[in-house]
Amino acid sequence: MAVSVIVSNFNGISFLPRLIESLRAQQGVELEIIIVDRKSTDGSLDFLRDVSEIQLITEPPETGLVAGYHAGSKIATRENLFFCNEDMWFSSDCLSKLEKAIDIDKKIIAADPWQWTYQGDERIHAGTRFQKCRFSFNSPHPFYQADFDCELKEGEGVPFPCAGAVMISAIHYRKLGGWDSSFFLNHEDTDLFLRAWQQGYSCVSVPSAKVYHACGASNQKTIAGGKLSVGKRRYISNFSSLIIMGIKYFSGFFVLLGLLSTFVRMASNVIRFRFVYLGWDFLVLREVMKRFRGACEYRKTHREWNRLKPGESFFTDSSFSK
Repeated sequence: MAVSVIVSNFNGISFLPRLIESLRAQQGVELEIIIVDRKSTDGSLDFLRDVSEIQLITEPPETGLVAGYHAGSKIATRENLFFCNEDMWFSSDCLSKLEKAIDIDKKIIAADPWQWTYQGDERIHAGTRFQKCRFSFNSPHPFYQADFDCELKEGEGVPFPCAGAVMISAIHYRKLGGWDSSFFLNHEDTDLFLRAWQQGYSCVSVPSAKVYHACGASNQKTIAGGKLSVGKRRYISNFSSLIIMGIKYFSGFFVLLGLLSTFVRMASNVIRFRFVYLGWDFLVLREVMKRFRGACEYRKTHREWNRLKPGESFFTDSSFSK
């Protein structure tokens, strides 16, 4: 078995040397390294062109994280795909442990490593579980929210991994249709693995596979020629994606509930005098309209899956409960 490592890089020159070093140090696994550069201007390209063992392709930063991942997957040739950000480094046995956790016979098609801060002094992502809540503006199901730091055992199932670092069987990634490239950042992992859940596949947590991540570094960057912050673009995509997921997978009542959540959030921003965010909320609605047709087409062609296992049931599945 072997792994295609697909890295999304955007102005990550301060992280790339350690990333490459930690990939070279991986034990017990054969690697193919593909780096998708997002038109970096910080010297990343000059550095990467001198790294002989990588394949280098480009993708505009405006399209988002998983659009870059998906572009890299098209040239990947190995049995498993490992998607990751550029601002990471890995324990020397990380990828081999993730690969061993995948078991196609048991329909385990993906493995989720645990993440720590870049310096390794604090854990930032462990096992994932859903828990009931009064109301969440930042969940596809507003009455359930994800806890990303649950103490799980090696090989316990999780509803979805973190898109920042995940290994998945290549053949099943393609069978599921891959990442939805209309997502910029946030909820793309929930979207992909909701599809996997509908088709009977699962992902497991692998505590012994350690990833060290400079989490949040991307929010300070700018795209569109420096005219748009990643943080603003992320806000717009985040909340539009919640509605889009409802349209793609949920039964009618929960689609309407998602729309209601949007207008409640807008009212909250007015009450709190957060008029900048209110302006962004109108951009959220505009983005929903841009993505609406594609979501409806997906819903139509996959209506049988939604009938058998509607999307809201993903969040109430007892095997994912905290």
